[in-house]
Amino acid sequence: MTPVEAAPRIGIAAADPGPGGTAPVRPFALGDVRLGSGLLQEKRDRMKSFLRLYDERRFLVLFNNQAGRPNPAGVGVPGGWEDGGLLSGHWAGHYMTALAQAYADQGEAVYKQKLDWMVTELAACQAAITARMDGGGPGGEEPPEPEIDRVPGRYNSALRLNGPSQAQYVTLPQEAINQLTDFTIAAWVNLASTQSWTRLFDFGQNTTVNMFLTPRAGVTGSVPRFAITVGGSGQEQRINGTAALPTNQWVHIAVTLAGGTGTMYVNGQVAGTNTAMTLNPSSLGNPGNRWIGRSQYGDPFLDATIDEFHIFDRALTQQELLSLQDSAAGSTGGGSIAWYRFDEEGGTTLLDASPNGRDGGIVVAQQGGASDWVPTHPGYLGAIPEDAVLRLGPPRWAVYGGNADTNTWAPWYTQHKIMRGLLDAYYHTGNTQARDVVVKMADWAHLALTIGDKNHPEYTGPLTRDNLNYMWDLYIAGEFGGANEVFPEIYALTGEAKHLETAKAFDNRESLFGATVENRDILVVTPQNRPGRRRPERLHANTHVPQFIGYLRIFEHTGDEEYFTAAKNFYGMVVPHRMFASGGTGGNYPGSNNNVELFQNRGNIANAIAQGGAETCTTYNLIKLARNLFLHEHDPAYMDYYERGLLNMITGSRADTASTGDPQLTYFQPLTPGSSRSYGNTGTCCGGTGLETHTKYQEAIYLRSADGSTLWVNLYAPSTLTWAEKGFTVTQETAYPREDRTKLTVDGEGPLDIKLRVPGWVEKGFFVTVNGVAANVAATPGSYVTLSRTWTAGDTIEVRMPFSIRIERALDRPDTQSIFWGPCSCRSWATPAVAASAS
Repeated sequence: MTPVEAAPRIGIAAADPGPGGTAPVRPFALGDVRLGSGLLQEKRDRMKSFLRLYDERRFLVLFNNQAGRPNPAGVGVPGGWEDGGLLSGHWAGHYMTALAQAYADQGEAVYKQKLDWMVTELAACQAAITARMDGGGPGGEEPPEPEIDRVPGRYNSALRLNGPSQAQYVTLPQEAINQLTDFTIAAWVNLASTQSWTRLFDFGQNTTVNMFLTPRAGVTGSVPRFAITVGGSGQEQRINGTAALPTNQWVHIAVTLAGGTGTMYVNGQVAGTNTAMTLNPSSLGNPGNRWIGRSQYGDPFLDATIDEFHIFDRALTQQELLSLQDSAAGSTGGGSIAWYRFDEEGGTTLLDASPNGRDGGIVVAQQGGASDWVPTHPGYLGAIPEDAVLRLGPPRWAVYGGNADTNTWAPWYTQHKIMRGLLDAYYHTGNTQARDVVVKMADWAHLALTIGDKNHPEYTGPLTRDNLNYMWDLYIAGEFGGANEVFPEIYALTGEAKHLETAKAFDNRESLFGATVENRDILVVTPQNRPGRRRPERLHANTHVPQFIGYLRIFEHTGDEEYFTAAKNFYGMVVPHRMFASGGTGGNYPGSNNNVELFQNRGNIANAIAQGGAETCTTYNLIKLARNLFLHEHDPAYMDYYERGLLNMITGSRADTASTGDPQLTYFQPLTPGSSRSYGNTGTCCGGTGLETHTKYQEAIYLRSADGSTLWVNLYAPSTLTWAEKGFTVTQETAYPREDRTKLTVDGEGPLDIKLRVPGWVEKGFFVTVNGVAANVAATPGSYVTLSRTWTAGDTIEVRMPFSIRIERALDRPDTQSIFWGPCSCRSWATPAVAASAS
């Protein structure tokens, strides 16, 4: 992209520690811009209602558990991924950011009161954890793994759950179930008792949104039952078997779904059907609970032995299911999504026998009370033990999976969200305790990423650049969100250079950073040319987009041009070359590994929309990256993309409902004709970013030059800007994007350049009047027009940009098209046989 205007990249006014604080174009504080009535305000108010009514004490339960502090009676954890598992704690950070932004919006005390309470409690947890170091003792040692012996199975070994076994149930990673449509789940089970309502599997968010298979339902005949629901037990879509499963013998049971027909098989024979199924696993959003042997409802754990647990992304035929009676894989080749054989020699890790590496974990019966581990370094704060973060690096090199004792799941992502929430509490509400807590967390992070896991018996010395490269290339486990964005800001607050060193520790130097500096697109590679030791062929989109937001922050505080170049070039690899019409990215294609969170080949658009669509929080981060790039290089194309993602994906990610029981947010947004969005997502990543994005709609409507000479009007939305330093107030009246007219009223005296964005989609002109007189401006689509004058109170600017129907064609298949009305996609198609919504 070629900059429209040349500008020095290091700011000429006093630096602000926050995002864009040293840029030539800078954001206003959120409190300087107030939304008026319209679409954005409606979406914001629904989210603020959720924040107002949600019990913030629920977030502290898991932090208190790690700190050994008591919890109030009757307060439960949020659920989903915030259930005590390996990603716990990230939602607390999102919630703090959302509260801070909600308070900045109109200064309503309720949001600051909730936030102040959370900060005070988190500070107490941090102090309690660090205080354990005074007692001495090791920290960070690998806990002894319980003895979980395998037993003879239907084929080779099997896993005994409960009864004489310490193993209670199994947890699976998220990719084992999320976003499936047609599927088969099949397993061998040997029941040890006639208990009712135990679960062979139960995947879901809670008792309202889940799907399960019980070997013996508590109904007449004790028949097996499969059920799926998004409205509780009263709205279950069921498949009932015909006879009770016997005890003390191996039985093969399977459930398939193809379109609207679900079928249950027992020993390869049809045992029940339902031809009116309208739900499938993708209807569950992103299930936070993915269990073998455990129920969402608090029913008894499964008392049985299980073997050969297969998950397929299609409905197997009866002949294929019969073939599983003769061998472990039969004629199927094994589960295409995951396949758990239970043939390990012991331990709590379950290896995935499919090529996808989706290992699970066995949860054992726990004894004892609150956590009493001793930290390795002072200042740690989290809802999981410090060890779950440190084990990502040497000497253990923990990988992503479902085992809470040995695996890890994006631990630095969680640290980033907590730190971001605390910084936002300081920026938006002035909470100085939040600043103190986050600086201590940064001090801890510096030690964790330089000295490392020093108390582990196999410790070999401080972390090296090679160690860090190896960590960040690890799928999901090495995901750190935008952790590198917070440390330059902390450097700006403290002046301590070690925080810049910490920020640079996150550089993905082995497999991606250098390529983006050189503008070599390697987001997807072949097995033969993988550039890193742990580098997957297809990169996970939302793992990597936030990294480049952080690189921009490093550039802002160091002036090191390669960080800016990397961010700019990376963005150009995604937009437009991997962009759907909605602004989303990712998707799937036939024959892939069924992970719609990953990048596609460059230019592969139409083939990528076939399954789950685009992940909401990837778009959240892409528009954030576009906005931040614009602050330094004022290409209107960045704001064209920002508007596209905001209006076509982000605003639609919150359901238009008054419900405040959960956040009512999307995870994926499907693109195929006839598809519908699923809302909910308590505890997920997109549920968390959704709390934030709907409380900061005003962040890019107006921007200002660092020297105060220019006001940028980027989005046409009902709003009022108060620019106190300049003595100007600008009020914008519009029903955009529903109407094509906007009126701005200027209240202030003096010279000021006002730049009005001319959207790239304008086809029928962009007309401007000042005080009713036509302005002589050259309005080219995808540019800015500048009004330079000395303003007086009451001056008005009127903008008209007639909407029109236009077509955007997919880069790879021109017959796949999306219809737009002005800035908004209609999600339609031009040819009956071909799906639309790709561009």
